[in-house]
Amino acid sequence: MAAFLQATIQKFRPSISETGSRILTATNWRKSKTVTTLVPSVQGIVYKFESFAALSLALDTEEPDVKLPVEDGLVDGQWLVATFAIGNDATSIAGRVADRGSELHLTFEERDWNQLCRFANGQCSPSIPPPCTEGAEEVSAPPGSTVLVVDADPCMRAIVCTMLHTSRIKTLQVASAEEALDWLAKNQADLLLLEWSLPGMTGLELCQRLRKGQQHHDLPILFLTGHSSSSDQVQAFDAGADDFVSKPFRAPELRARVLGLLRRVIGERLAAG
Repeated sequence: MAAFLQATIQKFRPSISETGSRILTATNWRKSKTVTTLVPSVQGIVYKFESFAALSLALDTEEPDVKLPVEDGLVDGQWLVATFAIGNDATSIAGRVADRGSELHLTFEERDWNQLCRFANGQCSPSIPPPCTEGAEEVSAPPGSTVLVVDADPCMRAIVCTMLHTSRIKTLQVASAEEALDWLAKNQADLLLLEWSLPGMTGLELCQRLRKGQQHHDLPILFLTGHSSSSDQVQAFDAGADDFVSKPFRAPELRARVLGLLRRVIGERLAAG
């Protein structure tokens, strides 16, 4: 478990604190051994545009990518939270650095690129405005963000929750869909991080049930699951999922996707008043 935890977070750049680095202490659940490792920050990039038309023009490319405004400290394959801002309107999505030879670009999965294009066309609600000017930023969750983690594996829940805590995200965890429904009946979460394979009701069935209800029909749902085929992804999105990450997962990608989704969700709430 310690080796797996190390592997899931080693690609992040360490953030600097008063002691020089932020330290994570984790427990080896199988050997009752405590290990200590560096906890990295999540980097973000802010793009500023004068108008939606200017953003649409920048997105008129053959590939789903954009040139990075800054390159210092960035490497090929690194996951970032990209915020695209037009005045006080902005949206945040996850992207991955790609070395194009002469310059670095930020490339996007098709679903993320489509989200960005919808924003450029004024078809989706804005995210939280970026906290800084154009360029690099350190990304953390909006204050008070809460994620409910639903997974039958206690070790996986511990890893995911520990990782999200480093981004100042409050987490709660349950082992089944039924427990999730009981918790959601009395509480509010900003995001549901959901495994497909669960005892009793499956994660897919839980997602469908929440989308049909009134109280949590708009609760953001991110599948983190071993179901990783293209047909599995289609089923998840048809059931109402907002995003999808396959196991074994890359911690930088998961954190970037969670943070980008939280920014969008809370931004939509602020916009709705």
